[in-house]
Amino acid sequence: MSLVRAPKPSHLFAYLWIIISLLACPLLHGATLVRITTNLATLDVELFDESMPVTVANFLNYVDSGRYNWSFIHRSTTYDPSTIQVVQGGGFFFQTANSISEIAADPPIILEPSGSNLRGTLAMARTNDPNSATSQWFFNSADNTQLDSNYAVFGRVTSAQGLAVLDAFASVSVYNASAQFGSVFSELPLIQPQLAVNNFILISSIERLTARITSFSQGAGGFQLNWAATPLSTPVNIERCTDLAGGAWEVISTGNTTGNFTDSSTPASRAFYRVVIP
Repeated sequence: MSLVRAPKPSHLFAYLWIIISLLACPLLHGATLVRITTNLATLDVELFDESMPVTVANFLNYVDSGRYNWSFIHRSTTYDPSTIQVVQGGGFFFQTANSISEIAADPPIILEPSGSNLRGTLAMARTNDPNSATSQWFFNSADNTQLDSNYAVFGRVTSAQGLAVLDAFASVSVYNASAQFGSVFSELPLIQPQLAVNNFILISSIERLTARITSFSQGAGGFQLNWAATPLSTPVNIERCTDLAGGAWEVISTGNTTGNFTDSSTPASRAFYRVVIP
């Protein structure tokens, strides 16, 4: 099957936190994080829950139902420097190795006012109707401020490593596969110029990245904290402070994947703990 190649043309930080006091147990929620696992690499994205509640809830409906699993990036404009620089997905998935299907869409959502379409941000794709976004989304691989106010930005890549993954997406060559699949695939990124599954930028899963406290206790050996992470192997940092009003957080364990930690040097005064996904 032949293809025609198209013409060639800050470190961000986020965490989910859970705070536990030895005297009280307040629960604070940070931004939702999602992990996008692909055949090129993995990147984490912070969602703007507070400022974009409708858009984030819509996206998470697709995430939680598994509809983005085995989907792929079906559009990239990065071969043409004169236009917007985006990589787009969320529209199609491999039902089998030889069968592409459209992701079942929920009702369209309203266009929420949002921030700027800067490099590394995640936004909803739509038709000419501002209130038509359903399942499709795109990453801004460069600053696309001309899209501001017209496309809902609802997340951002959380790290320099994630931005490097996005750059890897953007560097994949683009081909015109409209003869094989239809006009929507006229800017299809393929790792190699053959229509084999492994040559697509495959998204094996998008899932929430969470750490949930399951139990805590004060024992003879110190304060013990237990948590459950999704995915199970997610490394977390354990941090402690003695004053939420202005005290500094001290990192007391890094890259912990065990699901439990005992603080043998618990302060005599009240202490607060949080499980942080760095």
